[in-house]
Amino acid sequence: MENDFDRRALVPRLLVLAILGAGAFLEYGHGHREGHWIVLVVYCLTTVVLAFASRFAVGGQWLPWAATVTDAVLAVYVIADHLPRDAHDLFLATDAVSLLPAILLLIQTGMRLRRDLVAVFTGIVAGGWLASLALLTHSASLPATGPTPAFAFRQTLGFLSFAVAAGFVLYAVHRTRLAWAAVLKARWDRMLLARFLPEGIAAEVVANEETAEVTERHACLLAVDIRGFSALTRERPGREVIDDLMAFRRFVHDAVSRHGGIVDKYLGDGVLAVFLDGSPEDQAARAFDAANEILRPLNTWRSHDEMPSGTHVIATLHCGFVLAGVFDDGRRAEFTLLGPAMNALPRMERRSKQANLGVVASKRFLRLLTPSRRAQLDARPVERRPGDEDVPDILSVRFNEAGAIAQEGIVR
Repeated sequence: MENDFDRRALVPRLLVLAILGAGAFLEYGHGHREGHWIVLVVYCLTTVVLAFASRFAVGGQWLPWAATVTDAVLAVYVIADHLPRDAHDLFLATDAVSLLPAILLLIQTGMRLRRDLVAVFTGIVAGGWLASLALLTHSASLPATGPTPAFAFRQTLGFLSFAVAAGFVLYAVHRTRLAWAAVLKARWDRMLLARFLPEGIAAEVVANEETAEVTERHACLLAVDIRGFSALTRERPGREVIDDLMAFRRFVHDAVSRHGGIVDKYLGDGVLAVFLDGSPEDQAARAFDAANEILRPLNTWRSHDEMPSGTHVIATLHCGFVLAGVFDDGRRAEFTLLGPAMNALPRMERRSKQANLGVVASKRFLRLLTPSRRAQLDARPVERRPGDEDVPDILSVRFNEAGAIAQEGIVR
């Protein structure tokens, strides 16, 4: 948190004070220039107050500004205090000491990563420096002829050095803020994507722009639906229906995620899942295992005392090439799939409903399964009807005992 910065900055500020105190001893001697020591003591007390205010979370809005202005005032005082007062002072090597607090405190202000504070600090120091020079050049302490070329050269060089340092710090703050903004945006995008993508795929989409682009890929599709849901909404209270639907969605989402799939979208009482990772055979195996796990509680749904007799879970399995990626129209971005395989899926579901089937799979999908998985299935072709020209060859699937699913292919 930003307030915590002032508590952590207590040590660096005290180190600056120690350097200035040592410089005061060496340059002026102990006991002289009381005003110099008064300023240092006041700054020290102010630093301690700011640290305590940060510790107890006091002054959240004004604390950074108070600290920045205090630092800038100290820097201006030190610069003004080291300006040469006569010709003899022109030969003293005090420029390094005078610029040190300004540079160190400028860097410390930049560590807040706030451009406005860096600009205010730079403006106060630059304005104070120029005002001090203006007052000095009109005083009687310099030679009657005015500032010497050496005086003007050294002050101009010092001022430009501080201005260049301030420019570098301001640029560094700007670039760092942009970098952090990109990191935070990536984390935010990853968090949002993780709501509907598995963690690994969400991170991949955020980290790799090519993954987020729409590309043609092979995918296996799994659609799970609650048949008879409309009757359920008429016969049960709305709140109970919603609770059951949310529980169903969570169950399907968890099962799909465990097998490396993606819940592409929720369609009312249905769930559309896709499997994109790996070879087509790997995709089919994961989709098969996910469907196996999802359909296990079917008997529980059907035996529920309050469930209408026609309510049951159905599933549709298909595969093919699709356009997959993040579709962004400038108003809303969505990770989804498009293509013939996606268009065929609702036609398969409609044909399944017409034939009163429970689980159907396209012949193309079943060909991708290993012999061991096909051995867990009893499948029979579904007769084609007029108007099925756009429907792939589908089979009604019944999981036998080896599949550990007590699910009939045809729901009577």
